[in-house]
Amino acid sequence: MTLLFFDIHTGSSVTIDDQGVDVPNANVARRMALETLGQTIMDEAARGTADVTKVELRDQYGPLLRVSASVVVEELCVTAMTTPIPK
Repeated sequence: MTLLFFDIHTGSSVTIDDQGVDVPNANVARRMALETLGQTIMDEAARGTADVTKVELRDQYGPLLRVSASVVVEELCVTAMTTPIPK
């Protein structure tokens, strides 16, 4: 097992993982990083924010892996968002 840390970057904030997680291998670490990224995007969506989200995976020596996603919200028809939908 290897102790890895999952630091989360959302917009202008950073959450540093100071506890870490014991991970058995690189495949599990990659999957956990992707799952953390997905959960963070859902958490940010619940707050109504959309931006670039990154999860950086590191060990005691430094960075190992980064996964990221950019969420873009484009209002294509502003009136549709403010006009009630007809019954």
